[in-house]
Amino acid sequence: MKGNVPSRCPLAAWQCRVRLLNRIALGRLSLCVLGTAQTPVVHAQNIVFPADAGIINGIIKVRQLNTMQIVIGGMLLGCLSILTVPQIVNAETQPALPKPDSHWMKNTKYGVFFHYLPEGPDYQKAINSFDVNAFAREMDASGAAYVFITLGQNSGFYCSPNRTYENYIGCKPNERCSKRDLPMELAKAMAKYHIRLMLYLPSRAPQQDSQAMETLSDLNEQKPAPQEFTRKWSEVIREWSLRYGDRVSGWWFDGSYNTAGWDDRDKAVNWKTWAAAYRSGNPQSLLAFNPGTDNSKAFTALCEEQDYTAGEQNEWTATPQQFPAPKGLQWQVLSFLGTNWGKADGPKKSDAEMIAYIRTVNAQGGVVTMDVEVSAEGKVYPPAMKQLAALKRALRSR
Repeated sequence: MKGNVPSRCPLAAWQCRVRLLNRIALGRLSLCVLGTAQTPVVHAQNIVFPADAGIINGIIKVRQLNTMQIVIGGMLLGCLSILTVPQIVNAETQPALPKPDSHWMKNTKYGVFFHYLPEGPDYQKAINSFDVNAFAREMDASGAAYVFITLGQNSGFYCSPNRTYENYIGCKPNERCSKRDLPMELAKAMAKYHIRLMLYLPSRAPQQDSQAMETLSDLNEQKPAPQEFTRKWSEVIREWSLRYGDRVSGWWFDGSYNTAGWDDRDKAVNWKTWAAAYRSGNPQSLLAFNPGTDNSKAFTALCEEQDYTAGEQNEWTATPQQFPAPKGLQWQVLSFLGTNWGKADGPKKSDAEMIAYIRTVNAQGGVVTMDVEVSAEGKVYPPAMKQLAALKRALRSR
């Protein structure tokens, strides 16, 4: 971990700041412990301890409190303050963090993206079969400077632990989130080859999981995101962000089709509060929000918190000169080597064509991200792997 990391101490020596919010209208007590990725984070009804905190890994349920219990809780926190010297703060009014530096991405030339979406009764078994070390070796052979993995998508199953999510939807532990922390293992395995990990996640609740949609207070992704949904979803992502810290270099958020739910910055929850949750573990994480494949939107910024273009395309034709990004936004294009996302076919372009395209985009200041099919065990589709190796020989040898 980079930067200053607080010592891992008993409860009485926590170096953190405590916030007490009496949410009378909601009828519950919210405690937020704000600090670094090594401190526990408490949101609404959950107390989340990051996996690497060295104290507790999990969530403590906070039951509904009446007025007397709130008073007693405040007195107890007062006693605790003698030991911890807490500072009462309001997270919503904290100054914005400096904009992350995206220059590293500009120099990467290209990276790899893969959809990893096991679901159903055997999804834990599938995730456990993934060979992270073999995959990292293939990524090194591909020349990829960064790799995106999907945490999940629309089914409601995720390849990473997240107690906040499972607590919200009311399922058993690891019923929807894996026991194995696959992204963490991938990050560690690829770090040996200096390959960055980046994460994919939809902007909205899993659209095919009615239970998650209801309990997370979300609507169809074509409608504006409700305030209550964004608040809950931010808490879910905050747990992931704190878990991974600077092992994750960026996020790519899909399905940001209707931005009306986030555009009003006078509301309690907006782009700023949402982005703060994603960057809570790593303030330098780069963010992209995907509005779809329309070229008039794909290479623009949906908000000032965005750092690089989502760039979703169905063909390898767009260039930075054709569709320039706004000043300060890194140009990035994302498409598939096969005939569609995650398909075990193709490549549809020859090695020479892809090499020429990447060189053109790089010369104009952009980077290229290629989606490939990866098996449950972590094996890249061989013809795609062969093409990636050809790209490395042509583009990384100088």
